Amino acid sequence: MTLRFFKSFLLILPLLIWLGEKHGFAQRQNFESDFEPTGFPQEFLPNWYGNEVRGSSARIFQASGQGLDGSKALAVQPISSFDGRIWVRLTPDQFDNPEVEFYAKALKNGTGTRAALVFYSWGESIYDEFSVPTQIGADLEFANENQEWRKFTLQIPAELKAESELVLCFEIRYGFGTGTAARWLMDDFEFGDFLRDKTPPQVTATKGYSENSILVQFSEKVDPVFSIFPISYELEGKSPEKAELKNDSLAVLTFFETLEQSKNYPLAIRQIPDIAGNFLQDTSVYFAFSDPTNIPKKALVINELMPAPKADQDLPNVEYIEIFHAGENQFRLEGVRLSNSRTEVDLSEYWIQPGEFLILAPESQAFQLEEYGNVMGVKNWPTLLNSGDQIRLIASSGQKIDWISYATSTWGGSEFASGGYSLEVPNFGFLCSNSDLLKPSKEPMRGTPGVQNSIYDPIPQHTSPILQSVYFLDSLRVRVVFSGSILPEIGADGLDFSSNLSIDSVGFFKENELHVLLKSPAQASQVYEVRIVGLRDCFGDPISGQLKSFVLPELPQAGELIINELLFNPRTGEPKFVEIRNLSQRYLNLENWALANLSSSGVADQIKVFGGLGSMLAPGEYLAITTDANGLHLAYPKSSIDHFLQIPTLPSYPIAGGTVVLLSAKAEIAERFPYSEELHHPLLREPKGVSLERISPDTPASYQMNWQSASGNEDFATPGRRNSQTISGEFEGESIHIEPEVFDPQGSSGLQFTSITYELDQPGWMGTFQIYSASGQLVRVLAQNQLLGASGLLTWTGTDSSGKIVRAGYYVLVAELYDPNGRTSVIKKTIVVATGL
Repeated sequence: MTLRFFKSFLLILPLLIWLGEKHGFAQRQNFESDFEPTGFPQEFLPNWYGNEVRGSSARIFQASGQGLDGSKALAVQPISSFDGRIWVRLTPDQFDNPEVEFYAKALKNGTGTRAALVFYSWGESIYDEFSVPTQIGADLEFANENQEWRKFTLQIPAELKAESELVLCFEIRYGFGTGTAARWLMDDFEFGDFLRDKTPPQVTATKGYSENSILVQFSEKVDPVFSIFPISYELEGKSPEKAELKNDSLAVLTFFETLEQSKNYPLAIRQIPDIAGNFLQDTSVYFAFSDPTNIPKKALVINELMPAPKADQDLPNVEYIEIFHAGENQFRLEGVRLSNSRTEVDLSEYWIQPGEFLILAPESQAFQLEEYGNVMGVKNWPTLLNSGDQIRLIASSGQKIDWISYATSTWGGSEFASGGYSLEVPNFGFLCSNSDLLKPSKEPMRGTPGVQNSIYDPIPQHTSPILQSVYFLDSLRVRVVFSGSILPEIGADGLDFSSNLSIDSVGFFKENELHVLLKSPAQASQVYEVRIVGLRDCFGDPISGQLKSFVLPELPQAGELIINELLFNPRTGEPKFVEIRNLSQRYLNLENWALANLSSSGVADQIKVFGGLGSMLAPGEYLAITTDANGLHLAYPKSSIDHFLQIPTLPSYPIAGGTVVLLSAKAEIAERFPYSEELHHPLLREPKGVSLERISPDTPASYQMNWQSASGNEDFATPGRRNSQTISGEFEGESIHIEPEVFDPQGSSGLQFTSITYELDQPGWMGTFQIYSASGQLVRVLAQNQLLGASGLLTWTGTDSSGKIVRAGYYVLVAELYDPNGRTSVIKKTIVVATGL
């Protein structure tokens, strides 16, 4: 097509359209084409004439942006010296029953009160006489005010319907009142046969809209005035507080009272017309009410996340969150809040159906995901943090629907974390948080928006959580901890406590921890029990029958917790340990107790807290603190791992020697033990893997003779159990006591040493303790002119002063005592050194 021909075609196009309209098509004019400024009898548009058409806002003119939906319109401004007159040529014989329809309104002009008066008349040609003018509406139909568009219909006189040409004349007159007159506008003029709506509207659906409102769907557009009269509706005989149209055919009725879930309601509707004036017959409908904004936990699941999209991949470079409807009823999302760690936004109106996937994305980018499924653009999108974030869906009521969190480690590697992979949920039937189950997508596109996840597992393997620990936070609060998450729905009837404990309330601290509030305080050091009777795991399976004992511990008093054993030189690959002991008959609270060593300035250093929440030590029990409980048990299998406590690190306890410090919960030094290799038995050839055991709990840990190498008969260490080298009692009525009186220094049976304990009537005595052979030869001096306390302890390992083992036989302990008043006392005791069998 040449340019010249194309220009000629454009010139005759209006004529072709007009000819087409004459041959059976309605004549239409939307006033979008430019007006030709002219006067009668020249056309300003094809078949349209005016008595004075101008290019500006005076007389008859084209009004830009003033038409329907912001289009152009025809405008007439009557003034005292000008009434507008417009002629339209029509062809009625081309139609069966032609009519005229158009939209019109008035716009306020100045401050006057004068209306525009609009009349119409008919003539057979623009030069003939016209019929008597008929006014459209009353004098104030087009008052000097800003009006809404209204549709008007003009009937063709019967005697003129067969004419081949007919002219319609509009007169827009300067009306009555004061000041300026209103401006009159017309748009979307149509002439021809119109299909008239004779069918009244019907009610096609009725359902809940919120807790106290219902939605009524009509089959067509309804009258915007009649449809919002509350008296047009009755629910169980009561009219709504308010009725409003959500769109042309959708009404929402709001009532004072909250409606009952699942109840069948009758709704009466009457006197509702459509926009053609056809009235709905009085109708009653019945429906079961369900609140679509009442969204239970996990009914909507955060099913997939794309926090770190990447350019130049199969999927668009757009963040998204996919939610899945795992419930049974449709839900309305308006008012549901989406949040992350920094932002919270409201979702817009959307009805999500059971089994539906919905993709949420930033409003400006959502269109890029439309090919993958249903998409909702979210204003003020909460930008997801690549390094980790927390995502929540919250119902309008404040009810938490679903929640999930992720971190960089969730992807399982930097390749996935920075590679544009989404994070997917394996099973939307999991009723707890899916945070720990998230995995990167296996789909080649690196995500599955709008469809089933690539890692979906319909029948996941799982085991029910185990009741792991139960402990008191204080006398009124108990924490119950499980090995895994449990369903976050529980009442007081889910736990069965001992009869002398009464539950006030139960709540969740974490997904695997319950917080129980008691009605009255528990008794300290009394053993209680709890049994699980009514809980479910995160797949809905019941958890019951598990039983656990627990105790309210007491704060340790001075001397009740002691350092009891130390392994500072373990065999290669085996762990060190420090053992503590409870000397009391009470359950002692270990929370915030710690181990340390001494710095060069003599203060506690490298403090390592071993006592966590709920940590306690039973009466008389031992606890070995180590960095590898399993390794310690393999090294010393006679000991029970139940009496081991594993912590990440111990303070530094060098092989060359140092000080073990036991710190109380207030960070005060409860006891210190300066150790070295010299404290081992002199006959011990290899100290590796051999612990130092405390001989007497009542003798200070700092007294070197109170420590001895663990017995080889007990694997050279006794972590978490009674020491192999210990004495049964301190004193039994005598001032000097020896235990045992027969011993083998080589440890073939029993102890490798003997202990010598003394008890005096007062402190201040001086004493010398010596060992003699049966022939009277001095073998070993244990103490020489030593200042003694009221009681004390010495040990003899069966060696002479040079460190060599003595021969088997009888030996005599000679204790020479001198008090401050000059009294003296010499005590002799027999000791037998035995040999191995």
